[in-house]
Amino acid sequence: MKKCIWCHREESETTFKKLAHTIPQSLGGKMICENVCDDCNHYFGNISDKLPSIEETFKETFNITRLRLLGKERVGKNKALAKFKSTYFNVDIQKGKFALKPKFQLKPNFQKVLCRQFKRGIYKVFLEELERQENKGHESKYQFVRNFARYNQIDLPVFYFQKGVGLIMTNESWLKNPELHIHKDYRMKYLFCDENFIEFELLGHVFGIVKNENWRFFYEDYITKSQYMKQNFIFKHMIEIDYLIDIDLALNVFND
Repeated sequence: MKKCIWCHREESETTFKKLAHTIPQSLGGKMICENVCDDCNHYFGNISDKLPSIEETFKETFNITRLRLLGKERVGKNKALAKFKSTYFNVDIQKGKFALKPKFQLKPNFQKVLCRQFKRGIYKVFLEELERQENKGHESKYQFVRNFARYNQIDLPVFYFQKGVGLIMTNESWLKNPELHIHKDYRMKYLFCDENFIEFELLGHVFGIVKNENWRFFYEDYITKSQYMKQNFIFKHMIEIDYLIDIDLALNVFND
């Protein structure tokens, strides 16, 4: 019996006919979370309340990184990455730059709105992968994640760890079909995880999110332990993102 991790409805109450990709299929994601109903799956993939689609925002941001890593010569029909035209950004891959298109720059607070949708996408992927990998997506302690990602009721932080050198351990397979690894056996040694926080790497970017709605009580301890784990690896700093430009999506670290 399927039961949606987002709305808690079962097959007798809703449908589960469509495949719910944890990472958007348009970004190359192949993994499926079976316990996401069609209504919730549709919500993440479409415009709601006049907000940009969570899935499209997630895809747009990470496709900028994929373009930079693959290069123009590997983008197009029958190549590593299908031709990509951004809805929100003007992208110059050769210079490693991207900027919000002028028509969106005129909208008040649009950059913050876009970043919030991206953050909701990060938590969406986390909970669906938690369910797919560990069957823990229904646990009541993650209701605060549902309130943010699915219902847009609260705000949750996403931390970004800026790398200090242009070195990313990846290959073309991971770029074509990105995955998010939660299980400790597949995680890099510099990625921290406990009952309050979890860090993961996606397309060369390291992010941290919260697993406990009372995370503020444990924040200082988290920062200390996370920095200790990274002391033998080259990271510049950690920030809590407010805008997408806080993330080095165009991998300008390669230009340093």
